[in-house]
Amino acid sequence: MNYQFVDPSDAFSGDQGASTLLGKLNRAQWTDWKNRFAPKVDQLADMATDSSAPWDAAEQASSAMGLSFDSAQQAAAQQREAYGLSQNPRQAASQNRAHNINRSAAMASAGNEARISALDRQQAILAGGMGLSNIPDKVMNQ
Repeated sequence: MNYQFVDPSDAFSGDQGASTLLGKLNRAQWTDWKNRFAPKVDQLADMATDSSAPWDAAEQASSAMGLSFDSAQQAAAQQREAYGLSQNPRQAASQNRAHNINRSAAMASAGNEARISALDRQQAILAGGMGLSNIPDKVMNQ
């Protein structure tokens, strides 16, 4: 039976017309929910229970930050070259050391923030929208 179209005039047919119509409406709503919303619920459940998602997000963010720092270092070198500037070995070593420290710190920070955000997103899905970031500070500090 096709539950896509329910005829409201069925309520007036026979002794049990209204009951039959109510049954058809309920089955049509259930079929509609299964077709439209159940796949999204399954998708959210998969996202909420994926144990590798926070680590994947951390790895992607850390890698993106590393690439960004590498691009910035290359752009700075090209700019120095365009102006005809050169560094002595001590200056280059000092700049490389500072660059590597800043790069490592930024990569770690980006990875941690992405991991926390992914965990928060999972908790928000499981809690129906109340993730860790929505908990008041007063509750967290007690």
